[in-house]
Amino acid sequence: MPAPLTPAIEPVGADGFTRRERVWLDQTIKHMAELNDLLAERGSPRRYGIGPEAPPVEPGSETTGLWQVANNAVAWLNATNLPGDHETAMRLMKLAEEAGEVMQAYIGMQGQNPRKGKTHTADDVAAELCDVILTAAVALHQFTDQPAATLDHHMRRVNHRMKQASSDHGN
Repeated sequence: MPAPLTPAIEPVGADGFTRRERVWLDQTIKHMAELNDLLAERGSPRRYGIGPEAPPVEPGSETTGLWQVANNAVAWLNATNLPGDHETAMRLMKLAEEAGEVMQAYIGMQGQNPRKGKTHTADDVAAELCDVILTAAVALHQFTDQPAATLDHHMRRVNHRMKQASSDHGN
């Protein structure tokens, strides 16, 4: 059996990988892309990635839509963290943390803390609300394979109830 290649035998390139590691990684990335294409073809929102960094999102591209960014975040988290009840709990706790950051920004915008004064703006509150929406979209993936359709269905029900309540009150 041949001796395994080591950095002493095979030099590490500028990207931090040996040639053999780079070939393996490139093949794995290609297979992961093929898997994501197959998942997309059957309508699954699940996407998988490799490595500790989230897939890049180009500002202004189609990948900046809520569900694409949420899918990217889910793929990143799934590739980085072990799946299971603990990970689900962490994603739900992250949602609660983000909601707390909305309140912190709102309190800061109002200057409610006399020791600190006004520390935030309406833009800060809006950004924190956006974080809540994205974090909720990521968490929703834990409970359905069709999070966008699930949200759309729920929004239709809420809209129907609002119309019904409006007509019940003569509006």
